[in-house]
Amino acid sequence: MAQPSKTIVVVDDDPKVLQAFTRLFEGRYAVTTYEEPESALKYLKDHPGVAVVVSCMNLPGRGGFGFLLASQSLAPMAARILLTADKSLDTLKRAVNEVGVFMFISKPCSQTDLVAGIEAGVGHHARLHNDRMTLEKTIGGSVKLLIDMLSLFHAEAFRRTHVIRPQAVTMARKLGLKRTWELEMAVMFSPLGEALLPKEILSRYRSAKTLTDQQRAILATAPRQTRDLLNNIPQLEKVAEAIYCSGRGFDGSGFPEDGPSGRDIPLNARILKLLTDLWYASPENGVDAAAFEALQINHRQYDPELLEVARQVLLKEQKKEEGDDKVTLCHIRALRPGDVLVDDVLTDGTHELVLSRGHELTGTTIRRLDHYNHVAGIRQPIRVHRQPAAQKQAEPLSA
Repeated sequence: MAQPSKTIVVVDDDPKVLQAFTRLFEGRYAVTTYEEPESALKYLKDHPGVAVVVSCMNLPGRGGFGFLLASQSLAPMAARILLTADKSLDTLKRAVNEVGVFMFISKPCSQTDLVAGIEAGVGHHARLHNDRMTLEKTIGGSVKLLIDMLSLFHAEAFRRTHVIRPQAVTMARKLGLKRTWELEMAVMFSPLGEALLPKEILSRYRSAKTLTDQQRAILATAPRQTRDLLNNIPQLEKVAEAIYCSGRGFDGSGFPEDGPSGRDIPLNARILKLLTDLWYASPENGVDAAAFEALQINHRQYDPELLEVARQVLLKEQKKEEGDDKVTLCHIRALRPGDVLVDDVLTDGTHELVLSRGHELTGTTIRRLDHYNHVAGIRQPIRVHRQPAAQKQAEPLSA
């Protein structure tokens, strides 16, 4: 789990104050100082996980209140501290009610008061951070359980999530994204709307058969249905928006018709669209150069930077997997929790999809396969990737 930040951002128009912060906390915390708010806001946009944001009242431009208010959306888990000589009740009310100030430090202040205030702010940030990580881990575990269950009953709709999720994480790390939780949630929930659609429409769509105008209209509602469902769950609003915009092309094409275009589309939505279309274009054994050539036909629909990153890291990852490929053939009774399916699991007679490739097996899914085998028969042996028990660890949602 990611550790709480130790970074302090200080904004004050007095260089002596900034020097005092640097001198006092150097070696204990990472101190970044600014004399005006706009540069500080640019820094916070790129470093949203800072621990403490300190501001004086009388800043140039938007002022101390305006800066702290703007910093709320950029660094939501930072403790905000206001340095001020104004002790009026109106100032205190406004700071608490409008800006969410964690603490006031009066000017001039003693070194003892300043150290105590910063340490309290860092501690407050650490508690918020740990609470958020615990919440995300809890939600992530619940979502994984839910998706595993849905995969058993809607295997066709959810078959791509087990392939796309590690690809999304690989791309995110290449892009320098430290937290991938919302992206992983978006990938795992993305087929939810499809699972609610009539099977006939999905079957025709996946086999590239002609759809009527009415069927196309129904198909287009899938992202909206998913968004509306997820908006009922706290902490998943951004996930819902990413899924809603995941059918939107970088060039402004696709669904929703009145949606954003270019880099105004959420980054997670751009990644999700690219990887979803890449999955449909790829052969059963994984991504290859031909899949990227297929996407190149409609290249304007994809963020060119993301397309290039995907080409670099996913083809390299695929070659690595092929080089290290160790496959075990098992009958159902020999499957183990933690095994990862190399191929789709199909029924013996009708070749109906039971469980998709890339799925990591659990005790529950193995029992489900066993029951299914007794009722309908499953093609065996089943190919799985199996890691040594000593090396196998449960893979949590990335923080």
